Amino acid sequence: MGLTTNKTAVSRNAIFKLGADAFQNLAILGIFLVMCVIVAIIEPKFLSVQNFSNIFMQISSVVMVSSAVTMVLISGNLDLSVGGVGAMAGVLYAMLARAGFPVLPSALLAIAAGGLVGLLNGTIISTLRLPSFIITMATMYIARGIAFIGAEGAVITAGLPGDFGNMGQHFLGPIPLPLVYTFIIFAAFIFIQNKTLIAQKAYAIGANIKAAELSGISIFKVVTTIFTLSGLMAAFAGVVLTARFGQADCKIMPGFEVDCVIAAVLGGTDINGGRGTVFGMLIGALIVGVLSNVLNMLGLVLHYQYVIKGIVLITAIVFNSALRKAFKA
Repeated sequence: MGLTTNKTAVSRNAIFKLGADAFQNLAILGIFLVMCVIVAIIEPKFLSVQNFSNIFMQISSVVMVSSAVTMVLISGNLDLSVGGVGAMAGVLYAMLARAGFPVLPSALLAIAAGGLVGLLNGTIISTLRLPSFIITMATMYIARGIAFIGAEGAVITAGLPGDFGNMGQHFLGPIPLPLVYTFIIFAAFIFIQNKTLIAQKAYAIGANIKAAELSGISIFKVVTTIFTLSGLMAAFAGVVLTARFGQADCKIMPGFEVDCVIAAVLGGTDINGGRGTVFGMLIGALIVGVLSNVLNMLGLVLHYQYVIKGIVLITAIVFNSALRKAFKA
């Protein structure tokens, strides 16, 4: 009898998760399409191939990193260090390349440094059970500080090798390499989310960490793995952006962590954990990209864009909360 009851409860939870996620994705996709139609009417240039190419390039870094950040949020945690880690990795990449290391090893070492920051985040959070937003905020400042120290508060341009920008500036056929990386990473995290035990355990931890631990799930292994992936993706995005611009700027990716959270939450990821999809995040990132693109086309200064992004984030959280309650009813 007890086994039957448990199976029924699991089945209901699965139906709730599937229904809420599917409805959220459809709703946000509808909002995105309506938004595109309205913008196209206001500004016909919006529909140009060049403009959409610009939008996709602008959101490529957000999609790469948010694919991992979505998994972090699903586990009930938050990673605010991604912007700082990206800046640190970009500066480390430039410093190593300028010191005479080949470009590829320099990039790999810089990306590994980001993974170490993620591993540190996950270890402290899972072992000491400290709030993730506090720990990752601290490592954000540490990583950003390392970037400033390495670049001496400026932009590294001198002494970089001729092939420094290859991985960010070249094309695969007609497609820019950053978009190729984005597609591969997005597809990889779709697979991770839908086909791996680590994702199932992340959902369980985000839904109820005590129940997950009692069921035998290793909180340490899951959380450290997810945060390490987040650090690796942030560092990779920082290296790619640095290569794309052909210089290392310690101030790169300002407010990047907020864009990642907005993309994930807009796509239906519950800020409290236990629910969300990488596919939904992609739609959320597209909305963020289109919104920024439109605001720039309208000539709205950056300060007002921050206000609008904040309103969008609050609206998304309220909508997700209302949706969750509706499906539980």
